[in-house]
Amino acid sequence: MNHRLISCSILFFGLFFASCNPERRVEGSKEAVEKMKSMQIKRVTSPQVVNIVDEWGERIVERVQTAWEAQAKKPNADLAGLCRLKGIPQIDSLEKLYGVQILLLGAKDVKNGRLTAKEREVLDAYLYNAENKLPQSTNIQKLGDSVLIYNAPVAAANVICQKCFADDATKLGLWRVKFYKNEVIRKVDGKSLIKNKK
Repeated sequence: MNHRLISCSILFFGLFFASCNPERRVEGSKEAVEKMKSMQIKRVTSPQVVNIVDEWGERIVERVQTAWEAQAKKPNADLAGLCRLKGIPQIDSLEKLYGVQILLLGAKDVKNGRLTAKEREVLDAYLYNAENKLPQSTNIQKLGDSVLIYNAPVAAANVICQKCFADDATKLGLWRVKFYKNEVIRKVDGKSLIKNKK
């Protein structure tokens, strides 16, 4: 009888102390919620994916640009590193959060062999607009069935263009955010699909 009482007491106190670790419980519940969201069965149309990429791309670029400008204001800021997007922890966080790749492109990237021919064509169009002082706007390109590229021009007067593309007369700067369709579908919340329904 005493052994059963002792065993029950140990079990009770063990459960009590295990439940008293709210940090672990909260962390575990966040992970569980994220996993459940990613496992939801979702029907996502192509127009919805484009709308989501447009919305997320705008949000990502705004945060990255703000983070870049904040780092550039720091004493002894490594501008050469910043132009290669080094030393900006927010970029790593955003890439992980959204499952994307973020780059900062300039006029020289028109000949960048790591970009697809279609991307170089679009970049060339941005360069043409910059040379002729024409208005620039964001752009989304589909590369096959699995990749979408969100492009957002940086204003020529912005510190990013002035510091990173000082040797280029056009001061062309372009944010490139590479989205993977399967990651967009996996990460999107089902509720937001109703909003983006076409």
